[in-house]
Amino acid sequence: MEVQHVRHSHVPDTEVRCKSCGALLAKTEATGLTIRRGDLQATIDGAFRAALVCYRPRCRTLNIVEHAPRIRRATAVD
Repeated sequence: MEVQHVRHSHVPDTEVRCKSCGALLAKTEATGLTIRRGDLQATIDGAFRAALVCYRPRCRTLNIVEHAPRIRRATAVD
């Protein structure tokens, strides 16, 4: 099973596409994953691993996405 690792620097949105047919499945940003399909919108934040099945009838490929946000630590200023 191939896993798509999502890493972020300062890129606002990253498209998550089906590994088989290239259909757009979701978008990720620093805060998490957003899935939009018709009138449905779901946003998942924090660290996660998601299994997304492609919505195209002739594809239906299982895509695994992992998201591990980078934690920024505050530094003390004197």
